[in-house]
Formats: sequence, C-alpha cells, structure tokens
Amino acid sequence: MNLIVLCGKENDSILRNALLPALERYGGAFYASRKQIFRVTAEEPAFFVFDCEQVPDVFWEKGILLFKNSCDGLGTLSLPPGFFSVFESHNHRAAAMLRRSHSHVATCGMSTRDTLNIASLDYGSAVLSLQRNITTLAGQILEPHDFKVTVCNNASPRQVLAVAMVLLLSGIDSSSGYRI
Repeated sequence: MNLIVLCGKENDSILRNALLPALERYGGAFYASRKQIFRVTAEEPAFFVFDCEQVPDVFWEKGILLFKNSCDGLGTLSLPPGFFSVFESHNHRAAAMLRRSHSHVATCGMSTRDTLNIASLDYGSAVLSLQRNITTLAGQILEPHDFKVTVCNNASPRQVLAVAMVLLLSGIDSSSGYRI
C-alpha cells in the first residue's frame, strides 16, 4: 500500500478533491484525517491517504508527502530516505521546510525548471511533460516523457499536476494517459 501524506490546512480541500477520485480509478484508497476515516472503493485499496496540518513523525519506509499551498512551513523535516516530497514550485514555505532534509523533491508548475509541467492544455485534456528522471516508490526509473491526461470534474492545472505526480511516483503507467 502506498502512503500519501497531504500536509496543509484542514479546510483546504483542493488537492484532496482531485486526488481521491483519481485514486479510486487506480486502485482505491483509505482516507484519514483528524475528523474522518473512510474507504474509497476497492476491498484492498492500493493507497492510504493521511490528511494533516503538520507533518507527523513518519515511521513508514516510503511514501509521498504532498504539500498543500496552505502548509504553514514551520520547522524542518526528518523523513525516511524512501519518501518523496511534492509541491508547487511557488510554495516557498514547503521549499524552506525541505531545504535541509534529505527528501527526494519533485516540483509541479508551469516552468521547464519544474519536475512536471504542462506542455499543452485544452478543454478536457492536457499533455504533461516529465522534465527529468524520477524514481518511483518501487524503485523503477522513469525517464523524461510527455503523456496525456483526460481532465475530469473541471480539475484545475495545479490539481492535475499534483495528482499526476502522485500517480507517476506510485508507478501507475502513464503510457495510456491518466484520468484526473
């Protein structure tokens, strides 16, 4: 089971609203926050999503720390070596928290300096561009490539980028595109 820690204000549901429906299509998820716990389809979900305001002490070998733009940026992080941190490139609070950590970092945004960016955007679809090699949670190396995303439920570009990066890092094959 892949662990995804969503970090930011509890009332900031922007990423969660796009992430959970996508994870439902790609293996299902358990979701837990301070207020609720539930399962999104699948008897044996492939993902566990923990939504919190502060990064908890993590004693899990590998996973994805997905920063909301509402993270407070307080403190420094100590994450296991198998963790990946994902955030929008303009999220300076997340970047500051990660500066001294040994976490693998992937940024999402509109610049070619970002790990994942949007090559083209049209109504209902987008082409995303992985700009550099990344290693999935399972240890597979993904080389730079472009892939198509079908955009559902009016997901914004920032939602599409973050969810696509989670799917890539989780090892979900992008050759047929994603539905987000």
